[in-house]
Amino acid sequence: MTLFELVKQNICVPDAAKHYGLQVNRNGMCSCPFHEDQHPSMKLNERYFYCFGCGATGDVIGLTARLYNLSPKEAAEKLAQDFGLIYDSQAPPRRNYVRQKTEAQKFKESRDHAFRILADYFHLLRKWETNYTPKTPVESMHPRFLEAVQQKDYIGYLLDSFLEDSPEEQKLWIAEHQSTIANLERRVNIMADKPTNRERLQEITAGIEQGIKELFESEKYMRYLSVMSKFHRYSVNNTMLIYMQKPEATLVAGFNKWKNQFARHVKKGEHGITIIAPTPYKKKIEEMKRDPDTHAPILDADGKAVMEEKEIEIPMFRPVKVFDVSQTDGKPLPELASSLSGTVPHYEAFLEALRRSAPVPIELEVMAANMDGYFSPDRQRIAIREGMSEVQTVSAAVHEVAHSKLHDPKKYEAEPTWKIVMVSEGGIKHDYRLDFATEAEAEQAAAEDGWRYVDENQFEWRLEVEEDHSAVKQTARNRNTEEVEAESISYAVCQYFGIQTGENSFGYIATWSKDKDLKELKASLETINKTSCELINDIERNYKEICKERGIELNAPKKETVPVVLPPAREQAESFAREYVLYAQAIRVETLSETEIQAQITQYTDKILHHDIADMVLFLEEQKQAKWERDEEMEMALDNGAAPDADNSNFVDPEHLSAQLASLYHTEYQEISANAEHSPQELSEPAEALFLLNDATYLHIQPCDTGWDYTLYDKETMKELDGGHLDTPELSRSAAVRQICEGLELENPSVQDAPLSMIETLQDAACQQMQEQVSQQTAETADTQLPDAQEQSLDEYPMPDSEVSVSDMQGYGYFYDGMLPVTRERALELDAAGLTVYILHEDNTESMVFDTEEIMEHGGLFGVEHEEWEQSPAFHEKVLERQDRQLEREQAFLAHEGSCFAIYQVSRDDPQNVRFMNLDWLQSHNLAVDRNNYDLIYTAPLNGSGSTMEQLETLYKQFNLQKPVDFHSPSLSVSDIVAIKQDGKVSCHYCDSVGFTEIPGFLPDNPLKNAEMAVEDDYGMIDGIINNGPKEPTVAQLEQQAKSGKPISLMDLAAAAHREDRDKKKSVVEQLKSQPKPEHKKTAPKKSAEREI
Repeated sequence: MTLFELVKQNICVPDAAKHYGLQVNRNGMCSCPFHEDQHPSMKLNERYFYCFGCGATGDVIGLTARLYNLSPKEAAEKLAQDFGLIYDSQAPPRRNYVRQKTEAQKFKESRDHAFRILADYFHLLRKWETNYTPKTPVESMHPRFLEAVQQKDYIGYLLDSFLEDSPEEQKLWIAEHQSTIANLERRVNIMADKPTNRERLQEITAGIEQGIKELFESEKYMRYLSVMSKFHRYSVNNTMLIYMQKPEATLVAGFNKWKNQFARHVKKGEHGITIIAPTPYKKKIEEMKRDPDTHAPILDADGKAVMEEKEIEIPMFRPVKVFDVSQTDGKPLPELASSLSGTVPHYEAFLEALRRSAPVPIELEVMAANMDGYFSPDRQRIAIREGMSEVQTVSAAVHEVAHSKLHDPKKYEAEPTWKIVMVSEGGIKHDYRLDFATEAEAEQAAAEDGWRYVDENQFEWRLEVEEDHSAVKQTARNRNTEEVEAESISYAVCQYFGIQTGENSFGYIATWSKDKDLKELKASLETINKTSCELINDIERNYKEICKERGIELNAPKKETVPVVLPPAREQAESFAREYVLYAQAIRVETLSETEIQAQITQYTDKILHHDIADMVLFLEEQKQAKWERDEEMEMALDNGAAPDADNSNFVDPEHLSAQLASLYHTEYQEISANAEHSPQELSEPAEALFLLNDATYLHIQPCDTGWDYTLYDKETMKELDGGHLDTPELSRSAAVRQICEGLELENPSVQDAPLSMIETLQDAACQQMQEQVSQQTAETADTQLPDAQEQSLDEYPMPDSEVSVSDMQGYGYFYDGMLPVTRERALELDAAGLTVYILHEDNTESMVFDTEEIMEHGGLFGVEHEEWEQSPAFHEKVLERQDRQLEREQAFLAHEGSCFAIYQVSRDDPQNVRFMNLDWLQSHNLAVDRNNYDLIYTAPLNGSGSTMEQLETLYKQFNLQKPVDFHSPSLSVSDIVAIKQDGKVSCHYCDSVGFTEIPGFLPDNPLKNAEMAVEDDYGMIDGIINNGPKEPTVAQLEQQAKSGKPISLMDLAAAAHREDRDKKKSVVEQLKSQPKPEHKKTAPKKSAEREI
């Protein structure tokens, strides 16, 4: 019996909880130690525990591990030791388990906790005071604004007095204000980062409006139309939201709709797309009863109006999440019958469907080459140019159909109009009266006013008559709008049916939208959306009917698939059933005995295994609806200043249970071949499996595209013996196993199921054996090979301390990525240089250094912040130090295995005076581009893929607009050289006045290696260090010389021993961990508290 089995069999959860100080009542409930719990919310059963507040769950070992922050093995050892259990390995525990805290530690924790709560609430009030200030004197004040005005000064006073008090006064204050702190903590946790539905909708609406303003560029607009064609049944707002969040989406639906209607499930970790969904609710009101004919109020005998109860529906909206089909797995979706390619197969049928969908006849006729077609409102017909390609014909036809549905060209035949203007002595003109049909009418009106006008300032203007051209301009603007709408509809419809026109550029869209306000732009988008939806639906319906009439098969026949629902393991089913029963008991407020609970768990376990879960799904859906209504009521109550309900947070989320229930099942859809007969057992068996043959050999088998792959492993040594492939996809897995056994000449083999988790162990063991073989072969041939050159690296981020790295800091126990680690010596230097230094603690916290004595007393790591380090002179100096290693950095660039780049700029002294000069100027002065006239400024790996010219353009933008923080040279400009290494080839490019020009011969193959080969006196030391001399003797070599009778120098022996001691020096983290931990003397507040202030 293993240690884990021994502990679980002999120690129950309630006994362990009582032994470790938890107060368990007679119902098996206790306050959860893993979150701030005011009322008992953790249920302790014999074999497991579950918290309804935070969701913590596990067995007795898990409870102990979480209480003392131990690994499972350490927790099992502690339980065995504390309860006196005897097991096979009675090795002493590796650490001393001390959970009790000193009084000083308890006081410090309570003081920090109280300060954090007050500071968090104070900042929340300041935020509310700013965000909810009334914009006008008549605007009603928001409840959060009122709370901020009433409470901010009082909380500020508490913070000030709390910080100024002595430790004894602080301890007394905390004891007196326990309930206040608890209420404030609940208030902050509920309200800090939870916006209301109204705020979320306002934020989403603002994002939509900003998206519409930024939309009208050619490429963005085309992408939007592509998205709209796929979601033509959605509103403009929701189409815009899908476009902004996931423009590559093709089909979206909610979590439950994917599961219930499409038999698909959302992949784990996927983030939903937020859209706006209507959620109206019904409300009963009382109103006066009215006569149905006269609509007058009906009065009773006393003359009072008769009231009647009436149910009305109030429209409401809230943000919801939907998921794209690419974010789901499961049953394949049926393909659209109307999908067409860019070449328009079944062209005649599609064109006929378009004719039936148009409101007027469509005809082909000969017309000028500069016209594709037109819509004639007089003759009520559409004409399309004959002889165009199929794609052009369809695109033009859709364009003109859109015109016929939306627009009437007659109304844009602008009639000339006249107007009267008033003119000052200086020639300034203003409109006086407009819209005269003829010039004579305008002159008659001006004559009636005496051809003069005196304004309120007694300034006299003379009147003149002129033609009004504004109507003609407005006509042109409206005609442009209709052309944009028709072209957009044509593009969207063709995109939906997969017709790639390739002719729509929309280059004019930015000019068209420039003078439009948001209301006009949104109106055009809604017109495009609505008309596209109508056209797509009509064409799709007519196209299907025509194909059916003409006997056209739109979908290729598919093999029949059989859905196989695989049930979960019994342990998983029982675990969920237990959680479900306890949740249902808490919701229904039932008191059940332990026997009744266990009986219900067994009943629901069997239901889950037999996929009989309809009642469970219905119950959880009801609870989700009820929870949503409770949340809405609580949100309204909190906005009105009510206190939060602490008990409401103790219930587990039904959404979590519903998703957990769905994840228990896995559905496979397997094809049924016409020539193969499968039993239900074979159809339901999982694809990948591990078997033990004759108790000696493991067989791992899994399906592939062309059949079955299999691998054999020895049971004892776990060595990979053999493997192969069966090109027989029609075989079931059982038949494939039988064929493999026949190939191994095993008669009547014993085939036993083995746990699938064993495969990873076998593969790891086989991989390790292979690595050992490779290492052995490498060691045997190492004597005949030259050692590799020392690995050179490209320019790296200048760390404040080269002795310690970020990985060392994380191994130390500190993980904040905004901090860079330094050792004590470097911390003293940076502190003296004026940088803010922080003491890093192994519990992932930090505190600011105020005195050098704190640095000397601390035995661990220190840190400086990223931003402050990058702005310091020391960072700049480290960047400039690179220039002293020109040859080494160039060698690293040329020897780098992957794709990379290097930037060269003209030397500072610029002896040839060629900085910022283009190639034409150099050639006119007979000057060549010389490497000796350049300094290597920067090297780095290439990100992304693309041709050399695309990479050059990307680098030019980056080193002008978004330069790296460690690039402290002028921006990339004329006369600079960019060297690109791709696929092992190096090319150098001169930054010219326009674009880049390749400069061959700027760099040698590998200058440092060539120089080293010329001067190195030991070819065994070609390692990137020029003339490093012969190898120095080791201690072992000197001892061997002494044993053979040869004289040696004691100075050489001492030097060799010193070198080996230096090489064996521990890393910084190892040195820190080997030191005795000094007692913490933290005089500075922690950074988190400091930020709150």
